Amino acid sequence: MSELHISAPAREPVSATRKAFFIAGCSLASWAPLIPLTKQRLQIENGAMGAVLLAFGLGSLLMMPISGMLAARYGCRRIFALAVLLVLATLPALVSLNAALPLAGVLFLFGAGIGAMDVVVNIHAVATEKRVQRPIMSGFHALFSLGGIVGAGVVSALLALGATPLFVVVLELLFIGLLTLSTWNGLSNEAERGDTPFFVLPHGSVIVLGFLCCVAYVMEGSMLDWSGILLSSQRDLDVNRAGLGYTLFAVTMTTGRFFSDKVVGLFGTKRVFIGSALLATSGFVLLVSSSSLWMLAAAFLLIGLGVANIAPMLFTASGNQSAMPDSHAVAAVSTLGYSGILIGPAMIGGLAHALSLAGAFVCVTLLSTTLFLGARAFRLD
Repeated sequence: MSELHISAPAREPVSATRKAFFIAGCSLASWAPLIPLTKQRLQIENGAMGAVLLAFGLGSLLMMPISGMLAARYGCRRIFALAVLLVLATLPALVSLNAALPLAGVLFLFGAGIGAMDVVVNIHAVATEKRVQRPIMSGFHALFSLGGIVGAGVVSALLALGATPLFVVVLELLFIGLLTLSTWNGLSNEAERGDTPFFVLPHGSVIVLGFLCCVAYVMEGSMLDWSGILLSSQRDLDVNRAGLGYTLFAVTMTTGRFFSDKVVGLFGTKRVFIGSALLATSGFVLLVSSSSLWMLAAAFLLIGLGVANIAPMLFTASGNQSAMPDSHAVAAVSTLGYSGILIGPAMIGGLAHALSLAGAFVCVTLLSTTLFLGARAFRLD
């Protein structure tokens, strides 16, 4: 959205929220290029490395509902700053520790910081979108995706040029620290009403929203973890080019998020949500039924366009429901959604073992249809 369409008092919160999403995406993705070096430094097998990495997911998952409660009580600004501090404090240890168990402990804390950031930025985005009274959620999520591209790309480039992991981390500390300071005045420090309970068990439409978000993240995770293997093992694409499918998906998803707010403004949330679900499902149908290179490219484009706006609209809907306070609802949707990232890759692996990888993607295709059914089950607008 152009700044010309945002009232002057709302511009600073909008700008700060965009920066916060960029910081969250950059912080998360910058860890990815460091994982192979960490495994090499620890000298452990894949199974043990998987157990170490699980600590990250557990930290994120456990911290998400807690950070929603804290943001409701103390405001987004303080909790976001504490989350950034936790992430920055753990980064040097992640590239320095030489034992798996201590690293898993630090990775748990790093994941907790990332999980808290994820929830707080979405809580603030919901409040900011209400203030602006226009669809701007997808644009925020586009900045998260862009931050991920920048974070992973810059870290990878510096490592390729011969920089040490510790040097790269120090540069990241400075960059993210300074960028966080620039968000300070724009992030809200207001707590919710004094009668807002500290903990609310997810219920009503929030559970449905969380389930749909989980499905969306399973779809997104299947692209990240398994699409390259599908192309190389089932579609006879050279293994060195198999990652192009995910690249096409990621670029399309990020680009789509920059334009989705205008589409939502024109056609309404429910129509765009159902259209997005149909695009994604159509893409998965193409992916599992075609071996043509052009049709496979079209499949990744359709999935990228479809997935682009699903999660942002679900977060907007979590702020529009009346069953729970906004901060608790956003935290619940984030937690349930993130469980899809943890469960999805393992689920697809198990299905691939029992059926085939193509069969596993057929199951993901069937799962994607629940987005359409779920959107019709209640009012998203």
